[in-house]
Amino acid sequence: MDRAFYVSSSRILVYMIGAIVFELRALNSSSLLLNHGQQLHGLCFKILEDFSPALSTHIHNHMSIKPFTLAELESPQQIPSRNNRLYITKGTVLHWRVTALQDDVLQAFLSLQPGHIFALGNLHLQIERVLINPEICAYTGLVDPTDMLADFFSCTLPLDLNIDFHSVTTFRSGTQDYPWPLPEFVFGSLADKWTAMSMPGNISAKQVRDTAASILPLQWQGKSCRITLSSNRSATGFVGQFTYSLAHLSSTDQQLIALLAAYAEFSGVGRWTAHGLGQVRIKRNS
Repeated sequence: MDRAFYVSSSRILVYMIGAIVFELRALNSSSLLLNHGQQLHGLCFKILEDFSPALSTHIHNHMSIKPFTLAELESPQQIPSRNNRLYITKGTVLHWRVTALQDDVLQAFLSLQPGHIFALGNLHLQIERVLINPEICAYTGLVDPTDMLADFFSCTLPLDLNIDFHSVTTFRSGTQDYPWPLPEFVFGSLADKWTAMSMPGNISAKQVRDTAASILPLQWQGKSCRITLSSNRSATGFVGQFTYSLAHLSSTDQQLIALLAAYAEFSGVGRWTAHGLGQVRIKRNS
């Protein structure tokens, strides 16, 4: 039966957002493209279609910024690769992190239970565990966006912000790729995603970009790279860690930027976050 989803003023209401890691086991031996985000993108829409055809159609046809992100498959063990393919053997344990930026999408992902089997090309994967507790699995958890907003405007924040661009990240400048974490692009992208997902609070993307122009880059370790997702989808991007100084911002602007940085762990940064790009982690001081 098709599950209902709710629209208010032509926009889906937000209740909870979340990050989930599916622990998977390969049921057979097969191979995947080294960069297989396009296949996982299709799998996400299969999950949404099974949960609610109406929701899947709405997202596919009417939302340019998709309300989910995904990471490519990772494994605790080394996976051999050659000729731009990963070779996965039967029994291999894999982790797949997905995030949901709207409540119905979150419910679609949470409807999957241990024992469920995915088909990813010729590879069959069975869910072993669904991990949503950050104390058990890092970078997971469910969040009420209103609580998230309130927390960041009532706490003391660090003056430096260290972002690990965990997967290839890129922006668009005119008709060209912009493979560099310019603050205006990083935080402007996050403000755009926040607004597109009807998150609480009146955050102006223009104001965020103006504020970000005052952010000073401190340190950078990384590299540029080229990623190909399909025969007609490729981009030049970057990976690595970048440290920004917020010291010259007002306390309110520091809180705003820190809030968007926290949101980045759910929303991703830049282009094609629903294809595995733009996955970020905020490195917090211990």
